[in-house]
Amino acid sequence: MELSNIKTLLDKYLEAETTLAEEKVLETYFLSDHVTPELQEYIPLFNFFENERSLETSEEIEFKMPFEVEEKRSNRSLIYKWSGIAASVAILVSVFIFSQQQKDTVSNQAPVEYELAMQNTQDLLLMMTDAVSNGKKQLTYLKEINQTKNQLINK
Repeated sequence: MELSNIKTLLDKYLEAETTLAEEKVLETYFLSDHVTPELQEYIPLFNFFENERSLETSEEIEFKMPFEVEEKRSNRSLIYKWSGIAASVAILVSVFIFSQQQKDTVSNQAPVEYELAMQNTQDLLLMMTDAVSNGKKQLTYLKEINQTKNQLINK
């Protein structure tokens, strides 16, 4: 094989643009004993790939789906599941009891005296009206101060 052809294939290989057939050509070249000295640095790379292909694992790798339950974890997951259910039931029961107590306290309250509530509201509105009218009186003083200021500035 020509050296220029090997260099071209090697450049394409390093750019990840080679086909499987071209990679096979490179592999056979670098695994042979006729590699030029300037390309000898790539021999360990192709030797590594060859060694890795020949390795066999002693363990079988078992793929488990994420939704499968393992035997070791099944007891723990059941405990978590049931404790979650128990907590939910406890919350629902406490909400029900609390709402029943609220209904009982509302029904046990003294009847509202509507006339007294109306009188208190009218008194409050009268107080607010007095406060607003006092505020208007204070605004007239501001107008006088503003006019005096303008007269002083104009002179």
